Order: sequence, then structure tokens, then C-alpha cells
Amino acid sequence: MWLIELAVLVLLGTSGRAIGEAAEHSRWVRTVVRLLVAALTLFSVVLAVVATTVGEPSLAIRALGAGIGVGLAWLGGYRRVLARWVPIDPGSILDTMGLAALQGAIGFFGGALLVAETLPPFEVTAEQLAGQAVAEVFLAFIWIGFPTRRGWRQALERLGLRGTDRRVVAVSVVFTLALFAVSVVTSLLASLLQPGVIERIEERLLPLTTAFASPVAALALGLLAGTGEEILFRGAIQPRYGLLLTTLLYTVLHVQYELSLVSLGVFGLAILLGLERRWFGTTACILTHALYDALAILLQGTLR
Repeated sequence: MWLIELAVLVLLGTSGRAIGEAAEHSRWVRTVVRLLVAALTLFSVVLAVVATTVGEPSLAIRALGAGIGVGLAWLGGYRRVLARWVPIDPGSILDTMGLAALQGAIGFFGGALLVAETLPPFEVTAEQLAGQAVAEVFLAFIWIGFPTRRGWRQALERLGLRGTDRRVVAVSVVFTLALFAVSVVTSLLASLLQPGVIERIEERLLPLTTAFASPVAALALGLLAGTGEEILFRGAIQPRYGLLLTTLLYTVLHVQYELSLVSLGVFGLAILLGLERRWFGTTACILTHALYDALAILLQGTLR
């Protein structure tokens, strides 16, 4: 089932990019896209009303959040204001579609974060992680216009993927320590102020920490998660849509941490990774992410 979900996600991303490029040159396609977006936004609002009526507030919040996120992106005034802080072209149909997808996901998963205490244990296999990483890397390259707008070298440069040397390794170690500092502080505060949330999170993540408890498995998890997520979020999305929106998306997608101080810690980690991307490139972020995840899994297994 997970393989089908990833395939659908890749297909949607590829189709969206192709439609966006076609809309740049065809008024008819632009009109169809706008009609579809209007219909989707209206459907989200209606779904939210119906869900509220039948006693499904979690669905209502997610539907309304997605609808607001998508609808806002199509307001020219909103895009022009946003363009003062992020390097989007407010008149670009491609940037508008990307912004709609980004904000729609933030709205939907932000709503899911509010009711995340009902989530089941978080089980994932190495095959799933590998498939997810491949899908994320593929989407990142498609997102930036490879191969239709950019060649291989241009794509690597746009994604911030560079060679590794001692400086990059040293930077990654320093940022890994900074990530642990943020994680430790927010986790301690959550343990004191939200002990019930911490218990649910630990129970939810137990299958994951158990399955990847060995050093080799933990390093594999770190490399897969770090490569896929950093190339997509910090490599592809952040340079176009800015640090804050990218960080918000990254945080709400980690619904397993609920709306808690731990989520605030994830937000802090994403900010640090975003700054690392800005100053030192995506390769450094990948190394930092991989080191952090691997060490965190091993420490969880040791302390359990």
C-alpha cells in the first residue's frame, strides 16, 4: 500500500509540474487550472461544513486548513506581499501552483497535528524509508524543472548539492550538536509540562527505535531520511518559498509529535537546518540530518 501511495505522490508532482509549464504558454490551460483550484477550494469548505455537522471536527479542521491554504495562494495581493520576503514571482503560474500545494499541505497537516494524539504506533521498514527517499529526491528534481528547464549540473547547483570536504564535515558536526541542544531542551520541558504527550510519543515511536537499534541500521535510517528530506525541503523548496514556509511544512508533516513542545523543537531543528542550507549548502544538511537521526535512534535504544 505504501508503494502505491508514493507512486501516486510522484505522479501528482510530475503532473503538476507538467501542467504548470503548459499553463505558462496556454491561456486555456491557465483557465482550466484556475477553475479546478476554485472547485477544490469550494469543495474543501463544503467538506468542512459537512464534517462539522456530522461530528467529525478533525476532518473539518484539516479540510478547512487545506482550502484556506490553497485559496490564499491564488490571491494576487497576497502573493505580492509574500514576494517581499520570499523570492517567488507573484505573476508566475508555476510559483502560484507550488505555493498553493505548499500552503494546502501546511493547512491539512497542521489540522492533523491538532488531533495527533489518536495516531497509532509509527512502524516503518527499511524498504519504506528507501522508497520514500527515492520519491522525495525525484520530486525535488521535478520541482526545480529538471530535465525540462535545467540540465544535470544546473539542477545540482540549484539544489545546493556540492562536494564534501573537511570543512563541510566540521560544519555538520557543529550543527548536529546544535540540533541536539535544541532537542534536549524542548524534550526536557515537554517531560515536565506535558508528560502524557511524551509517553504517547515514546510509545508511538517504539517500533521504529526497536527496528533500527543497531548502529548500521540507525546510520541507514539517518542517511535515507536525511538525503530525501534535505534535498526536497532545504534543497528544492526553501530557496523558492523561504525559510519560514519550508519550516512550517516540515514541522506539521511530523504529526507523530502532536501539537507539543516536541513539535516546537522540530521547528527549531528545521530553522537550524535551513540556516545551514543557506550558509553551507544542502550536502552539509544531509550529513547533519543523518548524524542527528542515527545518534538519536541509538540513544533512544540505550536509554530505553
